[in-house]
Amino acid sequence: MANRLDFLPTRLNAAPVVFRGMTGHEVGMMALGGLAAGLLPGAIGAWLLGAIAMVPTVAFACAGMALYFGGAVMRRLRRGRPAAWLYRSLQFRLARQGIRLWGGETLITRSGPYSRRRMRYQPGGRP
Repeated sequence: MANRLDFLPTRLNAAPVVFRGMTGHEVGMMALGGLAAGLLPGAIGAWLLGAIAMVPTVAFACAGMALYFGGAVMRRLRRGRPAAWLYRSLQFRLARQGIRLWGGETLITRSGPYSRRRMRYQPGGRP
């Protein structure tokens, strides 16, 4: 943790808001998602029109739209919640589906009743 000062309040260590309520990492993820989503329509447009320049044009246009509209969605999802809530929520949803990424194996995904008392008969033990 060479880049982080642990004795400062947590708000000073938080990543700054860069664009439309998103941090730098979120802007990057949103832009890459938009680029990836725009590659297929760009390739189809390039094939139909015979202009190879359609691929990057449509990809960058989709990245811009993803940043503009995705920023509004991200702001609405994170309103009033801690900064890491959205990521942990996504991690938890993936872990419940059986996809354990980025430390998801440490999450408790079992649901059921818990008891504070000892059972009269414990399976595998003495009665």
